[in-house]
Amino acid sequence: MKNPTLNGWLSWSYNDVPYSRRVSKEDVYKFHITIPNNLVVKSYYEEIYDNARAMRDYFSGQFDVLLSGGIDGEVIVRTFKDLGITHNTYIFRYEDDFNHREVASATDICQCLNIPYKIVDLNLRKFFENEAYDLFKASSCIRAGRLPHLKFFDYLDNIPVMGEGEGYWWRDAGIDYTNKSIWRFPMNESNHNASMYLHSLGRENICDWYEFTPSFIKSFSEINVIQELINDKHMGRQSSWWTRIPIHRQLWPDIKDKIKLIGYEQHASPGTYPEFMTDFQKVMKQEIGLGQEYWYTMDELAKII
Repeated sequence: MKNPTLNGWLSWSYNDVPYSRRVSKEDVYKFHITIPNNLVVKSYYEEIYDNARAMRDYFSGQFDVLLSGGIDGEVIVRTFKDLGITHNTYIFRYEDDFNHREVASATDICQCLNIPYKIVDLNLRKFFENEAYDLFKASSCIRAGRLPHLKFFDYLDNIPVMGEGEGYWWRDAGIDYTNKSIWRFPMNESNHNASMYLHSLGRENICDWYEFTPSFIKSFSEINVIQELINDKHMGRQSSWWTRIPIHRQLWPDIKDKIKLIGYEQHASPGTYPEFMTDFQKVMKQEIGLGQEYWYTMDELAKII
């Protein structure tokens, strides 16, 4: 089985045991980075395509792309389409319309790009009542919102592809621009739950699409608007989320604006989870905690990547 990242440049351990998993709050998660000596970093837009070409050449199997309707998945299907990389596109629809906004966005993306797609229905409430706990115990997943993603893989026969690992910068001082603030880049445990789970099953995957190569991560931080952002040139901004559409619209001008969603809103406001999921998160937190987070300044990130 091949590592989820090119040549295994990024790997993980718990309690210094490679590719193990979290079973208690006390377990210590670490990720391990090995950067090739000949690393060359191109522009972000060049790296988008080079990243996908590397995936195509690295794996011999077919790809199954999970498209939620957000910008991260749209970048994947657009890139694969531009390069002629064969893939199947899956859209998962929760019963009771929990993710109706995202499903509408995902189907619109496919229709606009003339990409065939398959919709798979999943009863979210029944999943948490009957299957979620066993899946939680069998994985290192520490976020209730990510558990359904692990269930998705049961419906896929080929190499799963998800848009995790997307570049992200956060301002320590939030929206208070009274003084210049430090900005930090996360590489957190929870962001890798899907790839960690599939690795434990012996399934090849590209769940961390934006982390497949280290040069892709570095190129994101070198984009002009990101450099301006972390130097406090965009007053009132507290993270880089707002740059996602403008950055990728430079490559694909027809990308539509999207509201940031988490996929469980039903008819509530963006970012809302149903009560049965928040209750389940309390159980997960009590048993194994909330995991570990690593946040790096630009200088610190440059030393490890």
